Amino acid sequence: MNKEMGGRNNNVDVPDTGIKRVIRCDKESPCSNCRTTRRLCSSSAPVQKPRESRQRVLISTQYERKIDQIEERLAGIENLLRPSHSPTAAAAGGSRSGEPSPVSRHGRTNTGSPALTPSASVTTDTRSVIYDNEDIESPFEGDSSLTAHTAFASEFLEYTVGHSSLRNIHPNMSSSLISLRQMISMRNSQKGTQEPRFAHQKPLPRGGLRELRMPPMDLVVAMLRETKETSPSTFRLGISFLSVEEFADYCRRVYFATKDFSPCLFIIVNAGLYYLFLEMLESDGGQAVKYLEYVNMCRDNLETGCANLSMFLSARRENIEALLLGANWAVEMGKPILAWQMTVTACNLCQTLGYHRAPTDKDIMGDTRESRPLLFWSVYQIDKALSLRLGRPSTMRDFDISLPDDVLESPLGPEWIRIFNSWIKVARIQGGIYEKLYSPAALTQPEPERMAAAWGLAEEVKILIAEASLAAVRYSQPGAVNYDNYESVRMVLKSDEVSLYSSLTLIYRALPPSPGSGGTFSSECIETAREAMQAHQYCIRMVADSEYMTRAYIHWTILYAPFIPFIVLFCHIIESQNIDEDLSRLSEFIASLEGSRGASKASEKLHRLCQVLYNVARLYLEAKQQAQPAVGSEIDTYLSTLGLMPADTSGNIPAAVGGMVDTSGLGTSHLGDWFWGNRQMMGLLEEDMDMMHWSGGQT
Repeated sequence: MNKEMGGRNNNVDVPDTGIKRVIRCDKESPCSNCRTTRRLCSSSAPVQKPRESRQRVLISTQYERKIDQIEERLAGIENLLRPSHSPTAAAAGGSRSGEPSPVSRHGRTNTGSPALTPSASVTTDTRSVIYDNEDIESPFEGDSSLTAHTAFASEFLEYTVGHSSLRNIHPNMSSSLISLRQMISMRNSQKGTQEPRFAHQKPLPRGGLRELRMPPMDLVVAMLRETKETSPSTFRLGISFLSVEEFADYCRRVYFATKDFSPCLFIIVNAGLYYLFLEMLESDGGQAVKYLEYVNMCRDNLETGCANLSMFLSARRENIEALLLGANWAVEMGKPILAWQMTVTACNLCQTLGYHRAPTDKDIMGDTRESRPLLFWSVYQIDKALSLRLGRPSTMRDFDISLPDDVLESPLGPEWIRIFNSWIKVARIQGGIYEKLYSPAALTQPEPERMAAAWGLAEEVKILIAEASLAAVRYSQPGAVNYDNYESVRMVLKSDEVSLYSSLTLIYRALPPSPGSGGTFSSECIETAREAMQAHQYCIRMVADSEYMTRAYIHWTILYAPFIPFIVLFCHIIESQNIDEDLSRLSEFIASLEGSRGASKASEKLHRLCQVLYNVARLYLEAKQQAQPAVGSEIDTYLSTLGLMPADTSGNIPAAVGGMVDTSGLGTSHLGDWFWGNRQMMGLLEEDMDMMHWSGGQT
């Protein structure tokens, strides 16, 4: 062993200790290790290149812009690969007419921001996960939904359009049915083609919401001073739960912010300013261009703030107010699903804070006693109405509420307090309609129990109709004090009558037809639908001079809660072959919507849908009168697949007697199918229908 070791080191001088020390190279020439071992240095030989200093890469300054460009290009490629009817492609096409802005009245082009492109959405705050627009699936809507009341076009249209006998009846029949088939095809697809939820949302700047443009501060201050004295009606209706002083304080916190403000505060301020500038736009036409710019600016800011709301909001009054304003805005856009999402969150925050319970002595601090009920009942009202509109159980359950339902004080004034308290009663009835008549549990109840519930709810609605009618007369006396100041009150009271008649029609729809009548609907249901149509004609004339009131009426009366009188009369026409008065009522209803088509995309689509249904009804009656009996029987079979004419248990249509289909004895067994299917059409009001074929939609 010693010899081997000695042999290995015969050319090396080893230190006296006999142990080889490991010496670290010092990178000199020659290096310290080679100097110690007295050999030719190989570490620092001239053949080895000196190590070059590395360049420090500054990602933030050199590559961040390139990364953004790559993301934009990838988003553009993704957009090209998507179908042309996708939500993103629709957004990239720019804003379309019919948005909730007063542009149409002044004949000017919308100066708001264009719809978002995929590249712009990249910079949007990732907190807006609640409102992700990708891979949207068709939302569920239950048996009481407005969509559920127009189902009669599903399988019928798919099967009817290509049938030769119907094409030969009338050249327009095929065109009308093609339009309906396209709409039903959109609703039956696995993923909906819904439009962007916030068409005017802007990319969130890197500095946050505070970097977005706001109307001039001096103009806002002047408007707030004037508002304290006059309290414009548009502002009253838009932000009914806030006083002018409270709103002015919110504005100060945004315009004179010493620290970052929350998206909720930003939403409240821009919503209020939107309504204020909208009122100025209607009252001062000389400054229309300037006010229109600020209206669109506040609209864009409002939608941008809503799109960037966190899904984990803290339980604060300010957050509830912002969610409520966001839900109201979604209703005005004709997007009840979006309004529902915000309302559910607002309800949860109200329950977390205990707003639904009667306050105790220790809870009564400052103005809490008065402000808390006003905010809570505002959330309650929209929760119940959307529950019935969409056919879903409400978030606020009456058995869990102990807060008194009489609001004693309000920034709106005494005349509005009575109206607001009546809205609470209407909301409670709307909740009862769904729970007792159209929920899955209600449809399984024995018919006598449902009938008793329907009659009870009908009596409550009749009382409210009488009260609204008397109040409208009281405020309609030309010689009354402050007659001119009550114009908006009169309009709201008359629109309440229309809404109540519509709710009463929905209640009576749950009743079985009278014995021996041979029809599907009870006589009370048909007569109430006619009264609702008459009240609508009166109300639409009242609001015709105000674009804001017209838009508010369409969205908050016709589209907000299920307005089914049109559907009921349509079905009655098909069933009874009544070609005179009821068909004229449908035509008059469509004509009344003509002036409001530009209020929003939803109102435009409502007009189109009603026009197509009217054409189908008219052409169907012509077919029944002119064609062979076999053709009429063939069409009846198609109608039965929609739930329009129920078949008997053997699958055959009951025999027609005297021109009317006999449906006696069927009771309300067909009720659930009739309501479920109707949502296949009214849900299209939230779809992108710009590529639809509408040639059959005009007479």
